[in-house]
Amino acid sequence: MKKVLLMAAFAVASLAANAQLYVGGTVGFQTGKQADGADNVYKFNIAPEIGYNLSEDFAVGIALGFANYNGDFNAENWATTATKAPESLTDFKISPYARYTFWKTGIASFFIDGGVDIRLRNKDRGTLMGFGLRPGVKLSASEKVDFVAQLGMIGYQFASEKAGKGNTFGLGIDNTTVAFGVYYNF
Repeated sequence: MKKVLLMAAFAVASLAANAQLYVGGTVGFQTGKQADGADNVYKFNIAPEIGYNLSEDFAVGIALGFANYNGDFNAENWATTATKAPESLTDFKISPYARYTFWKTGIASFFIDGGVDIRLRNKDRGTLMGFGLRPGVKLSASEKVDFVAQLGMIGYQFASEKAGKGNTFGLGIDNTTVAFGVYYNF
């Protein structure tokens, strides 16, 4: 029994020795026209993030996001729902995730995030939820600073009736699924 307790204490201590807290996030801006003669549409988003490295290969974290869409746009191209949106729409996002780093070489680490995405729309315009996998790369500039990029997502999303009531499943690799961020490691 003493050996089992000693081994468990050693395992917890080794996890704590490798554990590391990080903070960071992403910021984005997008503008464009969805049709000839249409007004420009704008999207701004910010998503601060906090995470905890459980080991060299595993981490858990959460991102809290805010996105604002302005202009006369079809939300199908911007927010995964096919409803005609008013001049302004705001999403609040909660995204917990688990991260697995599967390959490291030099300053680069390649990972995949598995997570849940919950978006709440302003003015009682509904909820969007989803879950999926998202690949990414982390470049370590120093012990304290990392640059992160993610592209694409494979997963499932669904919307409440007020948000357009629908669901999607698929693989998305395009300019709307790109995210760049910076992390500070404690």
